[in-house]
Amino acid sequence: MSSVIICEKPSQARRIHAVIGTQYGRILAAQGHLLRLQAPGEVKPEWKAWSDDILVPPSGLYAYVPDEGDGKQRRLEEIGTALKDATRVIIATDTDREGQLIGESIVRYFGFGGEVLRAWWKSEDETAFRQAFANLKRNGEYIPLYDSGVARAQGDQIFNLTLTRVATKRLRPQGWTGAIGIGRVKTPTLGIICKRELEIRNFVPRAYCDVSARFSTNAEEVTLWFRPRGDNRLFDKARAQLIRSAAETYTGPIRVTSEHKRTAPPRPLDMTALQKHAGAWGWSASKVLEVTQSLYETHTLVTYPRADTRYLPENMAGEAEPLLAALARIEAYSHLVPATPTVRTGKSGTYCNAGLNGAPHHAIIPNINVADEFAERYGQLGDEERKIFDAIAKAWLAAVAPDHEYDETVMDIVVGLDDASVPFTVRGRVVTHAGWKSIVGEETADEQAEDDADDSAVLPPIPDGAEGRVSEAKCHGKITEAPKRYTDGELPTVMQNAWKFVDDAGERDRLKETHGIGTTATRAAIIEGLKHQNFITVDKGRLVPTELGLWLYNIVVTNAADLTDVGMTARLEDRLSSIYRGEATAADVIRDIVRITTELVQKLSASASSGAAPEIDRLPTPGMLAAVRAKAKREGIRLTAEMLKSFNACRAYLGPMRDSNGTPSEKQLAYAQRLAVAENLALPDAVRGEVRKLSGWIDTARKQHGLAAASDKQMEWIRKFVGDGVKPPLGYPDTVSLADAKAFLDKVFVKGSGREQSRRADRGRRRGRSQRDSDL
Repeated sequence: MSSVIICEKPSQARRIHAVIGTQYGRILAAQGHLLRLQAPGEVKPEWKAWSDDILVPPSGLYAYVPDEGDGKQRRLEEIGTALKDATRVIIATDTDREGQLIGESIVRYFGFGGEVLRAWWKSEDETAFRQAFANLKRNGEYIPLYDSGVARAQGDQIFNLTLTRVATKRLRPQGWTGAIGIGRVKTPTLGIICKRELEIRNFVPRAYCDVSARFSTNAEEVTLWFRPRGDNRLFDKARAQLIRSAAETYTGPIRVTSEHKRTAPPRPLDMTALQKHAGAWGWSASKVLEVTQSLYETHTLVTYPRADTRYLPENMAGEAEPLLAALARIEAYSHLVPATPTVRTGKSGTYCNAGLNGAPHHAIIPNINVADEFAERYGQLGDEERKIFDAIAKAWLAAVAPDHEYDETVMDIVVGLDDASVPFTVRGRVVTHAGWKSIVGEETADEQAEDDADDSAVLPPIPDGAEGRVSEAKCHGKITEAPKRYTDGELPTVMQNAWKFVDDAGERDRLKETHGIGTTATRAAIIEGLKHQNFITVDKGRLVPTELGLWLYNIVVTNAADLTDVGMTARLEDRLSSIYRGEATAADVIRDIVRITTELVQKLSASASSGAAPEIDRLPTPGMLAAVRAKAKREGIRLTAEMLKSFNACRAYLGPMRDSNGTPSEKQLAYAQRLAVAENLALPDAVRGEVRKLSGWIDTARKQHGLAAASDKQMEWIRKFVGDGVKPPLGYPDTVSLADAKAFLDKVFVKGSGREQSRRADRGRRRGRSQRDSDL
């Protein structure tokens, strides 16, 4: 039997090969998506011109065609050749929706008719790989996951491209050449940020009062409060004074009740909860994902990080005790680990199959497959990696720790008015058993822990029914505060909890069970994309829409408000998930997306642009940033963060661009001379003194001698790795040949040059995968 194993990327192929060799077949690596969907103009030539057409192919689906960028075609051809002689294929791509789509689409593209199996793991380590290949699954079990990926890709192509074209055609202001980009997830996410900004800008503070009453008995005294919340606050100062006056005359008993209470811990973290937790450190969502991916891929210390559920399967409950023992061997954890695990099942607990709701991955926890090496691997972590591992490990430890227990005492009096009775209350707590809070403290990554006490201090020993009087009552003036802008770490949680933006009660309840808009794998990339497009920026650690972002939001919401409706997007996301839950087909979901797209096109087609677009700025290119930093270094000038984010500011600092008929730069002339020597070419004096002529000579020389220019994508990767002692390829940063670019990148990605360069390569691969996962 001839077998072929298809991995998602070269690094994954190398790790698998190191574990199983070739005993299950020849291992070949893709490079993310080797296939792309046809462009609209490739389906219908008339679609090359932008119009109001709904971009649904006559067959209903866009066909897959080879993606020719960055050497992908060579990898695809290599897999295709191997499949001709194979009788069995094992898909060993990432175990998620996009990974399944990457692997299975290749198999289908080549029409492979042999046996197709699936290697499925929860973590990328030696034990997990061995178990996955020893227990290969029929790929047919994962068809619903593939269909969900197909619906996502096809639906986004139809929705995003159609509405971007129509919005640009109908709403673009006169004189503005840029496209108005619309995305199924991107546009509602921008809407969330813009709505919050408008709430802040339009906020009018209101004065209100809280009223306190000092109640005294013969031996003790305690301060009680009347402080209603929300719209019930005391905005009427006269009313507050009336309540204060009535409280000052109170004499009578105080009611005292005590109750022993206990709270269960929060469940372990998923990626969204982890991003919110680390957001308190000032970390961006993308940074959290990147560092966690390193713990998963490089150190194999945690399970699959892109989880979108906080439950664990019930069959993992038996692993709790050995996992506790392994964590206890880490010196920093020896005092935190409970003696025995408290396993909580059911939807209110942690281990619950129903809570997983068909999700392919469970909550992020320490990887038991390398438990014997926890202490050693923990010692090898960098500071940032250790912080993330600690958050993950402590969240799981808390989830299997005893309940937090306390005695709660409530004291209250009731002050009578002519038209109402007003309760004055104070609460106090005495912790009797810290339980899980001894591990994670009072601050948790979510709001599951119940903590509604006004005052956690110990209250005086006043018995129930004790007589006394109010010796003093006061009005405490307060001012309502504007809502806060979201942090980068908070926004994924806001995107996940899209139900909070829906008014219909029934719809809210249904959406609480879904995962909101975007996915754990894509939310960080969506936020970064909005930053890159200059729609949002970060100010004092919080996300703020730019004037361009606000303009786009206002013009879209005025003409087609549904485009910013997170409820609509969350429903579509849930429909995609419903495919792998077996509740819908890909065709059903694509029809839903086409219907919604058609409705939105009708609204946009009847719209027109209004208002002038703001002056458009954008992020400077890497080459421009390098030039700006070099000039600043020569002049001894300190650059501001704001300037480094503005193309216009960088352009102004660099001064007028060189005249194309002027004298060549020293770098350009030096490159031409090196090229002439390397290829044994003549460099005529006639072309040395003029930019345009020298550029033409360089282009001609490169083409005639097979020195095609590096692609924009290759140059982007080169810029990521040049520096820190890594020697750049010939011609950098001006012009790099395709051959030199490939040689340089092969050296970085394959051969490496020390531990730090390997780390940079790992980060680069993670960025590439994050871009692959990004929802438009």
